[in-house]
Amino acid sequence: MYCKKLIPIIAAVIALPTALFAQSSYEGFDFTGPAVAGNGSGTGWTGDWAVSSAAGSSNFQIGTDSLNAGSLLTSGNHAVSSGNNTHILSRQMASAAPSSGEFWASIVVQTNGLGGGLTFSNNANDNLNLNATDFNNRARFGFGINGGNFVYTLDGRETAPVFGSVAGATGAATLLVAKFDVSNGLFSMWANPTVGGSAPSGGILVADDISFTRSGATFAGDVTHAALFANWNNIQLDEVRVGTSFSEVTPIPEPGSYAAILGLLAIGFVTLRRRSR
Repeated sequence: MYCKKLIPIIAAVIALPTALFAQSSYEGFDFTGPAVAGNGSGTGWTGDWAVSSAAGSSNFQIGTDSLNAGSLLTSGNHAVSSGNNTHILSRQMASAAPSSGEFWASIVVQTNGLGGGLTFSNNANDNLNLNATDFNNRARFGFGINGGNFVYTLDGRETAPVFGSVAGATGAATLLVAKFDVSNGLFSMWANPTVGGSAPSGGILVADDISFTRSGATFAGDVTHAALFANWNNIQLDEVRVGTSFSEVTPIPEPGSYAAILGLLAIGFVTLRRRSR
């Protein structure tokens, strides 16, 4: 009898940890697939993941469990490229990128020495990977690991991607975090920053004072889609987050939330027991 009456209480409080870490957009690949395209989970999106119509684009598959990203809060499974070709999947964000303030994004990447990461654009077909040579279709901006090095592109329709001098880790999951300071036109990127605290002032790769403004386009309303990219086989991507702060895109499990759940369950149990007497 107690168990039946406790079920509504459990259902009401089980979502508490998730509620404490709401992102503007989040994808943890909490579905079985086998294909990523045509599916979607998380919050802050419009529609499911779809294969870009850009030349050479193909699907991702679902890999079991989340990638190990240290203290980062994770859920569900992960996406993995299958086949020696370019993989690009696009998904529309529920809200366009802001016209002022800060725009943050993060993704967990595990590569075999080749490229994978996250790009942004204004439609479902422009989201090319960071080594694309067709500048007319290149993503507006993005970041990831390519050719064994950290890489980013800003104003991608006008300039080629920039490869960092620091090599990206291969064969191990890497948390990449990027900040686009819309108000001041600054870009910063970190690899495996310490999560659960304030935004880092430094990191493995930091590229400040780089303008990402584009002639003839505004940031607000122009960036509406996020895309996963991989340029070869067995490149794994996970934990896609978009938000307005470092903490929003790098959440950690909060011990206090679990204590709150246990406390609520205890109160519910005692209340039901008293009523049954």
